[in-house]
Amino acid sequence: MAQNFGGLDLGAIMKQAQALQQSFEANKEKLKKETATASVGGNMVTATVNGEKVLTEIKISPELLEDGDVTAIEDLVVSAVNSANAEIDKKISSNMGAFASNALGGLGGADLGDMANMLGGLLGGKK
Repeated sequence: MAQNFGGLDLGAIMKQAQALQQSFEANKEKLKKETATASVGGNMVTATVNGEKVLTEIKISPELLEDGDVTAIEDLVVSAVNSANAEIDKKISSNMGAFASNALGGLGGADLGDMANMLGGLLGGKK
């Protein structure tokens, strides 16, 4: 028999929570494989980062090296990496926003206030 608390089926809620957790983990794995690339200085330096914000590739134009301006090269590398990280942040934020929207839509119209009261009651708090 399903446990019922305040009109909510606890078994169904737990199943939904488990499914949501599995979906969240799968989404995290997908995001790890995402990449973002940014070029700066007229494409003189290009950086690529992955979804874990790890730099996976850096390309420096040979023409930039010919000038020998180490400070300029350093500045461009930093700028390219920061730009690539900003791009991956946008991708992650957009993905997580869509994920959260879909996940909340999957609650079947349950009143979140009722859920908070139910969880509070289960944890010994106020109902």
